[in-house]
Amino acid sequence: LGGGAGTGETLLEQTCIDGIVLLSTFMNDQARKKTKSMIKAITSLSFLVSALFQTPTYYEIQPTEKDEIDPSDVKEGDSLWYELGSQRIKATVMKIHTDDFPNLYFTIREEKSNSERQTIASRLKRHPKSFNPQSTASFVDGGEGSRREHIGRLITDNILKPHLFRLQFDEESTTINEVSAEAVNIILSQCGLISVGIGSVRYEIFQGITSMLVLLCDSLAPTDSSIEKCTMVIRCLSLALGFGVYTTPSSMNITGIIDPTDSIVKLVDLYRNSTWFEAQKRHPFERFHQSVSMWLSVAVIAIKDGEIFRCISGIIRSISDILLSINSKESGVNAYVVMKAMNSFQIASNDCTDDSVDNHDEKQVLGELTQCFIRLSQQEMSWKIVEEFSSLIVINSKKPIKMLEPAARSHANDLTECLYSPSKRWCSFHLLYSLAMSSKPLQEEESVIISDVINQQQAEWKQGMDGEDASELEDDIIISASWLPEKAMCILSQMKPKSSSIQNKLGEENEIMGDLLTWLTCLSILDTAGSVDMRNRTSISSFIQKTKSLGFLLETAMEHADLDIDRKESIFSCIDLDDKHDLSIQEVATLAVFRTVESLPTLVKTWFNDYCPRYMQNKLSTFVENIVAPETLHRELTRIKKATSFGEMTVNGSCVSREITATYHQDEVRKYSRVFHV
Repeated sequence: LGGGAGTGETLLEQTCIDGIVLLSTFMNDQARKKTKSMIKAITSLSFLVSALFQTPTYYEIQPTEKDEIDPSDVKEGDSLWYELGSQRIKATVMKIHTDDFPNLYFTIREEKSNSERQTIASRLKRHPKSFNPQSTASFVDGGEGSRREHIGRLITDNILKPHLFRLQFDEESTTINEVSAEAVNIILSQCGLISVGIGSVRYEIFQGITSMLVLLCDSLAPTDSSIEKCTMVIRCLSLALGFGVYTTPSSMNITGIIDPTDSIVKLVDLYRNSTWFEAQKRHPFERFHQSVSMWLSVAVIAIKDGEIFRCISGIIRSISDILLSINSKESGVNAYVVMKAMNSFQIASNDCTDDSVDNHDEKQVLGELTQCFIRLSQQEMSWKIVEEFSSLIVINSKKPIKMLEPAARSHANDLTECLYSPSKRWCSFHLLYSLAMSSKPLQEEESVIISDVINQQQAEWKQGMDGEDASELEDDIIISASWLPEKAMCILSQMKPKSSSIQNKLGEENEIMGDLLTWLTCLSILDTAGSVDMRNRTSISSFIQKTKSLGFLLETAMEHADLDIDRKESIFSCIDLDDKHDLSIQEVATLAVFRTVESLPTLVKTWFNDYCPRYMQNKLSTFVENIVAPETLHRELTRIKKATSFGEMTVNGSCVSREITATYHQDEVRKYSRVFHV
């Protein structure tokens, strides 16, 4: 639609106009409340307007900071705007002159021309353009601007004025209120605010949103009647400013329109009221807490006060404690709004907080969200929930503080099971990966708990062993159980060849993918445990050897892998944090073959010599020589370069010649070198 060979702009504009009229007709129909029709109409209108105006446009509304300059506040180096006739030029204050005190004047340097001039405070402004709500309406751009203004005006006159700006608090008006609030989002994020002055769309939206915010701040109190009234106001404000349920979400609507700080302070006070909060935990007003989460999602970006900003994580934790403990048909919605609030908070925190500071509230919420994510049924899951939770994982994986590890540690077994769920496997795998990178075991060896399945398997393995071998096996299993999730150990111990039934192909592929991801997780844990103590590597390798899972997994992986992969291709791209696509079984299988050879070369060599099917041998040998060997050497050399514990010894190597040179400097004169071929 729109542009190129698509629908012409004139026809598309008329379709948008027809959509506005149709939506208005549904909303004004008092005889029949056409809830579904209104929802379909606002969704369609959002799509049509986005097709007509394919580039979203954000316009600043009245600045929250006054435009005029107080001469005593000006400092050398300040960046301000010099008013020259009808235009404003960006300038830097170079010098403050006090020889006519108290009448200060300034030397400024214009940014574009780099020329200097002297001026007085009344000619300096804080903003690039003036805002005068008393001025007459006028367009600031033509062409497409007039078309945007026309659509915005029709939405304002036909939908906002009759409904949102006359907010009704009865239950029957809920859908009308919410749909009309979503219409504001269409204007702000898709049409843009073009004209200025009394009577303009800009002015009327500013007035309407401000009135709703004042009503919210005046009404917030720990009483049932107040909470019920505020729920509708908060929800409508959130939808108007870009939360986006039936329209396209936007994170920029609030910028420059209103300052939500007072409302956040009121909410902080409310959730810190222990009497009210404990009562809510017993008998929660679910819709209110959902609405507050929505409001935090859109408002947090506009909070610049660091102390108030930090309080928001406490509100989110309180809401999480309430909403995520409710077992209702709204469980999916509850999880989504809390995830979105936490996502918005963490994205905005880059400007307001220090990433290196541990935040207990954030860790607590992430743990509760992980538990909720695991618990949600396939029917309750939606792409929105997966998208929000994936974003949380990406954000927190890149932080210097290990925010995800506590959640992964507490739910390691459940997350392993989720590797077999197509909608949950990406998130679960990356959470388990954060656990695999931890140098701390899951359980202490002295108090390790071993599952009945592994104990039963251990008894079978011990048959025919002498006392010393049996004791070594027990030690190996204890060490393995201290590092590997119990569920992963059970999967490896019960590994069997997959059936090749055509009727069960989809289920079989899903099970294979789960097995491969479980295996990759175990290999990562093996490497980390081995770096802590080499005896851990020996014990976990011995356990894997006993399960005979390596052979089953390698054969399965090689059947699905692309072993002819080009060396220039990244073999790890399939699990890249920034690539949140559905995992490909071919790519994961290829990675599984690579990681198996890299982490367990001795076991792979034994399997290759004794059990590898002859038709696979040549292909695997070529893959190891062309891909595994050079890439492994490259990875090891990278680790060596990052190492700081070599002291007087330097280590260099070449991926081309496959030589590693270690040079030890004993004193200023003598040095010893040794070359290793790999």
